[in-house]
Amino acid sequence: MPYLHSLALKCTTFSDWTETNTSENSLTQYIGLTSGLNDPDGIANDCSPSTTCRTTADNIFRQVRISGGTARSYVEGATTGCSASGNAPRHIPALYYFGTYTQDGTAHNDHDFCAAEVRPLTELDVNNLPTYAMVTPTLCNDGHDCGNATVDSFAKLWVDKILASASYASGDTAVVVLYDEDHPVPNLIVAPNAAAGVNDTPGMSHAAMLQIWDLMLGLPLI
Repeated sequence: MPYLHSLALKCTTFSDWTETNTSENSLTQYIGLTSGLNDPDGIANDCSPSTTCRTTADNIFRQVRISGGTARSYVEGATTGCSASGNAPRHIPALYYFGTYTQDGTAHNDHDFCAAEVRPLTELDVNNLPTYAMVTPTLCNDGHDCGNATVDSFAKLWVDKILASASYASGDTAVVVLYDEDHPVPNLIVAPNAAAGVNDTPGMSHAAMLQIWDLMLGLPLI
C-alpha cells in the first residue's frame, strides 16, 4: 500500500489499537466509534437497521448537529439519502441511531436527519467540507472483498483531494484513516500538525478516537 505507507511515514500511526469488542463483528465497532458504547440497546454483530436493531444512544452525529455544525456520512455506491444501496449498512452507523432529544424546546429524533446527513459519496465536496464527515467505501474499496492495491487507490483518490483543499491547507482539517478491526491495521491521523512516526501511547482505541474528535470540535465528551 504505497500511498498509505507514504502518509504513515509523514504522519501519525499507531502501534496498537483496541476495537470496541474483539468478539463481535463490524457494526459493534462502528457504533462504539461513534457513541463510545459497546452494544447499546442490544445492537450486536451485524444486524441490519430495524425496530430490533437500533439504538437511542447519544452519538457524534447528534453532538455536531446540536452544536450548529453539519454532520455527514458519505456512502460510496449509494445514489439517494439515508441509503446503504451498493454498500453495507453495518459500516454506516448513522443508519442505526433513533434517539430522541430536545433542542430549543423542540423534540427531535436522530433518524429524522438521516436523509439529509447520510448522502452519496459523489456529493463530497472538498471545497465545502462539513464539520464532521465519515466516508464509507464499498466492500471492495475498503478491502473486505478486494486487495490492498484497490484500497490504496481509493484512499489516494479521495484523501489527495482533501489534502489539496484550502481547508486542509489552513490547518482546519484532519483526515483519520480507520479500520473497524484492532490490529495489525494502518490506523493513522493525517493533519498538518500530526507528529510523524509511530504513536505507542497505551489506550488508543475507537473510544479514544471519539474523544479526540470531540476535543478537536470543541464538543462535550460523550
